[in-house]
Amino acid sequence: MPIRRVLAYAAIYVLWGGSFLGIREVVAMVPPFFAAGFRFLLAGLVLIAWSYVRGGTARVETDRRRTRNACLLGVPMFMVMYAALFWGEVRVASGIAAVISAVIPVWIFLGEVWVLRTQRATLLSVLGVALGFGGVAVLALYTPGGPGRSPLAAMLVLIGGTISWSVGTLWSRRLKLPRPQTLNAGWQMACGGTLLLVLAAVTGELRGFPPVSQWLTVRVVAGMAYLVIAASIVTFTCYVWLIAHEPATRVASYAYVNPVFALLAGAALAGERLSAPQMAGAALVVAGVFATLTGKQAMPATREQPVRGS
Repeated sequence: MPIRRVLAYAAIYVLWGGSFLGIREVVAMVPPFFAAGFRFLLAGLVLIAWSYVRGGTARVETDRRRTRNACLLGVPMFMVMYAALFWGEVRVASGIAAVISAVIPVWIFLGEVWVLRTQRATLLSVLGVALGFGGVAVLALYTPGGPGRSPLAAMLVLIGGTISWSVGTLWSRRLKLPRPQTLNAGWQMACGGTLLLVLAAVTGELRGFPPVSQWLTVRVVAGMAYLVIAASIVTFTCYVWLIAHEPATRVASYAYVNPVFALLAGAALAGERLSAPQMAGAALVVAGVFATLTGKQAMPATREQPVRGS
């Protein structure tokens, strides 16, 4: 495999997998909605600028309608999804959040079967759905909460975020969106990030924002830089390139590889330790996502669409 492909896969496997620990480090000191909004507004503006600089106006395909559609998609795919993820990681370990986020392909598959009718259910895919949701149930049962914190509530919010992302993914297939994909993602991120900052203001995060001396630390700055540059800009650019050069099912393998790296990073760098039942639940989720993606079978005269996540 050419080195460029190896590096691109390494990015979507490792950098996206490590983003969950990066979020955990940031929200330990910075309010979650503000942190998410800052991340995606900055990353989105960079991607928009990069799309024009790299391709020039001749290679950019956009108008008011396409831009509006991208901004609308920013609501379920970045505002709702990442409000849930950043808020949830205040309450549960980064590895747990990564495992729950891994069920996104399962929701997308169910939408393809029941709503879009572009996929048909197979025995393997049905088994995968059952394993995935069974694993989430095990995690919910065996994840203890801290004082005043309910891991079950956090998990339900995280699951709601994955449903929102999946709905946005399915909806995007019916919309005319800006091109190239980096421009499309840039508008989604920028609009979603702006709305997250509005949410931070409405919920009072800005009024209760901690003093700069408390949160402006090396760990927070490094974590946010990682989220903006590595986990948003670099990794998404690699993802778009892979989608254009590799089979969609192979690229979608990030969905069950990311949780593994997230769990390893959380254990090695943050001292997050999962109990035996939690590890079993995580293994069930990963196995379920693998089985779902492997067992997908397109309906006649349809073309399989890739799933996307971060």
